[in-house]
Amino acid sequence: MELIYHQQGDTAAVLVHGEIGPNDTADVQQLDNDRIVRYGTDGHPIEYQFFNARRLGVRVDDLEHADKLSRLFIGAGISQRTWSDPVEIIEVRRRNRDVPAG
Repeated sequence: MELIYHQQGDTAAVLVHGEIGPNDTADVQQLDNDRIVRYGTDGHPIEYQFFNARRLGVRVDDLEHADKLSRLFIGAGISQRTWSDPVEIIEVRRRNRDVPAG
């Protein structure tokens, strides 16, 4: 497995068996807002993509290669999260919305 991190976009890609050829992809599934899995012709994952990797952490506990992915991200210093770890939401405040006009 090879981890490729792009700091500018805060994205991480994990190539399961190395470089992916032009005819290697059979299917791509978006698991949630922060994860995409690319499957090979044999139906097994060949690439994992993670968005907001350092900002929010990555979720790997429900993936086929969870143990290997976990060790890979620990080694890279990227935190992990589960669905029980809430994502911090920035509060949006509206000015004067509740004040009656006039």
